[in-house]
Amino acid sequence: MKKTLVFFLFALAIFQACSILGISRKNSPEYVAKAFLTHFQKLEFNEASEYGTENTKKLLSLFRSIGNMLPDDKKAEVPQSDVVIHSCETNGNTAICHYTANGKTESIDLLKQDGKWLVDLKKEQKGE
Repeated sequence: MKKTLVFFLFALAIFQACSILGISRKNSPEYVAKAFLTHFQKLEFNEASEYGTENTKKLLSLFRSIGNMLPDDKKAEVPQSDVVIHSCETNGNTAICHYTANGKTESIDLLKQDGKWLVDLKKEQKGE
């Protein structure tokens, strides 16, 4: 009986540790950048905006409006590739993630707001 109880408590502790680590990984600059860029590539601007600051959401709204003017057959022609995050440099509440998509190596800025990493696109930022 004691062995079963000890095993159960041990298993519960491991489960909780894995859950906590999984949540923290989903709030990492790498995860957020990859999720944002993947949705952005697929022209899924509503989903991408979940990972963006207010500035980013405004720009995505503009992209969404432009994307709605494209015929469906043209949307299917948009090139897509796997987004590969190479590295993220964090400095306090800011991060820059370097990635490759569609054969180009670029970087993307992130901000930590209210404990959550968010992509921060700016109008003057080129390549995004």
